[in-house]
Amino acid sequence: MENTLPFGVTVYGICVALAALVAVLLLCAQLRAEARRTVGRGAIGCIGHVQPLRLAVFCIPAAFVGARLLFCLVRFGFFFVELGPLSVLNTRTGGFLLYGAVLGAMLAAAAVARHDGVRVATALDDLAAPGMLAILICRLAEGTTGEGVGAWVENEALWRFPIAVQNEFGEWQYAVFILEALIAAVLLIVLLTRRYAAGERFMTALLLYACCQVVCESLRMDSCPRVGFVRVSQVISAVAILGVTVVRALRAGGMRQAALRSVMMLACAGLVGGIEWALDKTPIDNRILYLVMAAACAAMAVNGSRFTKTNAKG
Repeated sequence: MENTLPFGVTVYGICVALAALVAVLLLCAQLRAEARRTVGRGAIGCIGHVQPLRLAVFCIPAAFVGARLLFCLVRFGFFFVELGPLSVLNTRTGGFLLYGAVLGAMLAAAAVARHDGVRVATALDDLAAPGMLAILICRLAEGTTGEGVGAWVENEALWRFPIAVQNEFGEWQYAVFILEALIAAVLLIVLLTRRYAAGERFMTALLLYACCQVVCESLRMDSCPRVGFVRVSQVISAVAILGVTVVRALRAGGMRQAALRSVMMLACAGLVGGIEWALDKTPIDNRILYLVMAAACAAMAVNGSRFTKTNAKG
């Protein structure tokens, strides 16, 4: 049950606003640091980059709209048929989908970059770390909504935070949102401490997050629609992984390598789909199945990021 403050404001809504603010501060800080390295100590702008506040002004609303619209689209029958199209505007009914926010921010960043004559890849790179920080905060905030939890915990020794949280009925469930926040924290550190070629920072963030999210989505117990045995969010994760894999492979080795990498990625995705079926339909220990799923996701991450130096130069 979502915690609501006076005037209909929710704790989660405040946390999302805070996440946006902190992300903007990080965006400004990293571009100012880049400007000092490339232009001079007193620089306030960074050549070749979109102004951070301009980027934020367009990306934040676009992320909000994208998250809401995608959430309603994957539940098309309920929102557009039963309730009517105007129900999309009533954000108190239903919620938001993270990948919609990512897509909305990407489109806004691309539009701003093209308008300002800046490389789209650079603008997307600038969003990678701030976006991951926002995800981290929003995942932690899910603890105020009752979302982001997994299966019921039978072992009383694990009835404690941050391993598990109590629901409104006093039952203990695994705190998947804590795991997701931890993953975002690790990826944030990676993004802030390593240097990347143009476009690589954003693609690395998207690839690694999507691979991790395939497992996390399986662990979550919420109302996310399914395509067969696979959750919609897992399908979107697979599309994101495939997209990054194809783009990198085309840059490195052309169509042949792109086709090979795509086949390898789709094989791993098919294995994940089979595991989702096995989780519901077979007596195999779930821990074994999740271990295999995690291995498949790790293979997809390596497949989407590991290219030889010879191919990379080509």
